Amino acid sequence: MIDVRPAAASPTGRRTAPHSALTAVLWPLALMAAAHLALQAYSGERYDVDFRALHDGATRFWDGASVYADPWFLLTPSGLLAMLPFGLVGHDVAFAVWTTVSIAAAATGIACALRFVGAPLTGAVAAATTLGVCVSEALTSTLLLGNLNNSLLLALGAGFLLADLRGRWVLAGVLLGVSLALKPVLVLLLLVPLLRRRWQTLGWAISIPVVLNVVGLALVPARSDFFSVTVPNLLTSRVGWNNSLWATGTYFGVPAWAIAAARLLVLVLAVVAVWRLRVVEDAVLRSSASYGLLVLAMFLSGSLSQAYYSLFLVPLLVTVVRAGSAMRSPAAWFAVCLFTGPNHWTFPGSPGLTDTVDVARWPVGWSILFGVLVVWAWRQARPGVPDVPAPPEEPQDTVVLPPLPRHGRPIRTRIAGPRSTVRSGV
Repeated sequence: MIDVRPAAASPTGRRTAPHSALTAVLWPLALMAAAHLALQAYSGERYDVDFRALHDGATRFWDGASVYADPWFLLTPSGLLAMLPFGLVGHDVAFAVWTTVSIAAAATGIACALRFVGAPLTGAVAAATTLGVCVSEALTSTLLLGNLNNSLLLALGAGFLLADLRGRWVLAGVLLGVSLALKPVLVLLLLVPLLRRRWQTLGWAISIPVVLNVVGLALVPARSDFFSVTVPNLLTSRVGWNNSLWATGTYFGVPAWAIAAARLLVLVLAVVAVWRLRVVEDAVLRSSASYGLLVLAMFLSGSLSQAYYSLFLVPLLVTVVRAGSAMRSPAAWFAVCLFTGPNHWTFPGSPGLTDTVDVARWPVGWSILFGVLVVWAWRQARPGVPDVPAPPEEPQDTVVLPPLPRHGRPIRTRIAGPRSTVRSGV
């Protein structure tokens, strides 16, 4: 574990050697990983499946053709508005700009997450976070598939947490509202301002996507295709293309009633856990745990949950540097390894096991981390259990003596300790 507190200074005013050495080792590794990932994203090795579908939809809009006749175009009308400028230029130029914005958004999200936990942007924690994100399957697939939404939603989600922590309620609502307008993956986060009665935040977060969707529907050609083609696709499991409990259970032949019960149970546990977290005094741990619970609940109970959505969990994962965090658990990091590791696990001689692991490791990892957060929230909310260990009480250095009697006679007052007395008098 890495402590975000500054390292103890030596008599010469310099930081201790271990902290400096760790920073010196991690930053070159992080920068090399970032450079390699960017090179892959811009080079011909990309397979921009997601971007091609989105760019084609924006192009059809400018041509006056139906955008939503394509079942692979799954953006809401408000998300389509953000995509329209890319439809005015060719595919290669649009993809270069798209990738640049995606990388910048990912960097912004990492920076907001670090500031949220109070970590400096140039220290070992920042380097370790950058390295971990750049080698993760989540960011790699986001860039190679050409899916800008994940990077933007990371930045907007982390920005929402940071703005909320600093008491900037309107900005928090705007950031959450923009994220919901792009893609309603973070919709359960509306519960955070609702439970805290932050009406300004809630109002902006709801009104922005509503207004933009109304405008988008008014402008899009053949808007009825959105309701007849896109909405049914958004509300189905699409087995083989997402990692929700619905899709995974259907793949393994789990009865429909059991899948529905599991999805409902996840939602109930998330709401109850977030409600219990309201008594946690550490605002960073309270907000990050609530964020993690609601985002994971959406991953598990929703209809469409892609593996690379795990990128949204960075603000939760970096709280490992804070004392008392739920992320200081081996089970939590075992779960992280499951949903951020290599894209394909191969077991020679066992193709069935290989397929099973490929399908199940993301929802299993999300479920384990969700369980860790639920247990942590339950323990923190128990009466008499603080969210972080309380510091030991300082010993009493002074003793207040009672006032002297009028006649000035000496008073003998007993103090803690064997037969110790203090004599006071005129």
